[in-house]
Amino acid sequence: MRQLNSLRVACIAASIATVQTSGAADVAPTPKDGRWRGLAGAALSATSGNTETTSVLLNADAARATHADKISLGGNYNRATGTDEQGARVTTADKASAFGQYDHDIAPAWFGFGRAAFDNDALIDLSLRSTFAGGLGYRVFDTEDDSFTLQAGLGYTAERYSSLQTIDGRIDSEFSTTHLLLAEESAHKVSDTVSFKQRLEVDPSVDGTRRVLVKFNANLAVALNSSLSLNVGVIDTYNTRPPDGDERNDVSLFTGVNYRFGGP
Repeated sequence: MRQLNSLRVACIAASIATVQTSGAADVAPTPKDGRWRGLAGAALSATSGNTETTSVLLNADAARATHADKISLGGNYNRATGTDEQGARVTTADKASAFGQYDHDIAPAWFGFGRAAFDNDALIDLSLRSTFAGGLGYRVFDTEDDSFTLQAGLGYTAERYSSLQTIDGRIDSEFSTTHLLLAEESAHKVSDTVSFKQRLEVDPSVDGTRRVLVKFNANLAVALNSSLSLNVGVIDTYNTRPPDGDERNDVSLFTGVNYRFGGP
């Protein structure tokens, strides 16, 4: 019966995606009209039987752009639980992140930016990772349907853990590093109903710690109507110098429904 109900839900979702083809692309370049636009959504999953798991990912992004500047805000929260070999419930994911960035034009293709980002991951006892950076950006192209920018600057990251950690032989609960910020990001309106957005950021240290932090996220959206869209995304963080015992790579894959708010 559970398999039958799951099949029915899958068929209904597929029918909605097939029939409702009118709408607007959700993660295309932000129009420069000074109006706030954004997305808020959720991805949920659950299994039962031999293995019981539940997972939720909440996300939100908003932006406001003019011909002189742009403000971008965003964040996500991911929590998942499962069962261990003894059948006990365990938490397999409990992390959150948020960012804010301000861009100000200094030439037709050039802009200065300031960025702040915050991360938390309870499973590795990371209470807070705070990153502050600033630099210059260059718009390789910037149209109503496609945008692609390059960014470079200098940043500072401070990490605070809820327990003592060992990184490169040093035992402490607080670590910091000065690093470069090198990033590229793009947004594309593939069609009236399909859009794609991605960002890759590489932060190599310049203070002798030899750490490189890489962040990548991407989102493909298919509009169902003027307000709702189906989304498939990935969030990947790679740390070359994690605390002893932690994995270097942390990947989250998700699919869910987003609600669009703000200007048309």
